[in-house]
Amino acid sequence: MSEKKDQSKKGIYKEADHGEELKRGIIGLNICEECGGFCTEKLPLMEGLPVNAQVSLMEHSVHETLKKNSYLFREGEAVDSICIIRKGRVKLCRYDSLGREQIITILADHDIIWEGMFLDGSVYPYSAVCLTNASICLIHRDDFIKVVDNPTAAMNIIILLSKKLHDANERNMLLSTKDPMARLAGFLMYRVDRSPSDDIVLKLDDIAASVSLRTETVSRKLREMEKMHLIERLGHARIKVLDRDTLREIYISQ
Repeated sequence: MSEKKDQSKKGIYKEADHGEELKRGIIGLNICEECGGFCTEKLPLMEGLPVNAQVSLMEHSVHETLKKNSYLFREGEAVDSICIIRKGRVKLCRYDSLGREQIITILADHDIIWEGMFLDGSVYPYSAVCLTNASICLIHRDDFIKVVDNPTAAMNIIILLSKKLHDANERNMLLSTKDPMARLAGFLMYRVDRSPSDDIVLKLDDIAASVSLRTETVSRKLREMEKMHLIERLGHARIKVLDRDTLREIYISQ
């Protein structure tokens, strides 16, 4: 394994001195085996925080293992914690008056849910449902505010809010696309751009709910894309993107 790859896996331990200091700090903490105590390792909010602040947050984090189809929280519940998805996939969704599901987004390993945490009386505008078994780490709002008094953390929050606004605008543009093929192409690009590989792991029903199309329409358009050698379907829930450029052209041409 190359030195570059070794460094990429060190996370917050990429600097030796900082790593040793943090390791000494977490000795004796009551941490879950799966997280290894490093729940904050890939959390952008924590980047640049002093070691003692990171250790304190680790010490106060709560670890949960949720089964597939269980709720992390429901629409209307109070926002009181940062939710870190350590492992697994979670969908954010809401239902209309007829009970039809609309998927807002699907989150995976190391994604976080924290919007509204700093607003008094804030409630979740959607529900979070586990698509797989999921390991979750929670940092309570009060614990976070107590230890975070750092300009770097403030800047990270601004950057994350800007990213969320950009993603929301991108999703609105996607859903305003009338042509089903173009809308689906845009969605596949959206998902693969946020994936570590060219594979998208989603069931047809989840894709359909994400782009507000009928499942039959999504299935038909995916077959057309496969015939055009734009994608390859690997089983009933995995899609491999083969031609990003053509997908992008289909989306932006509408």
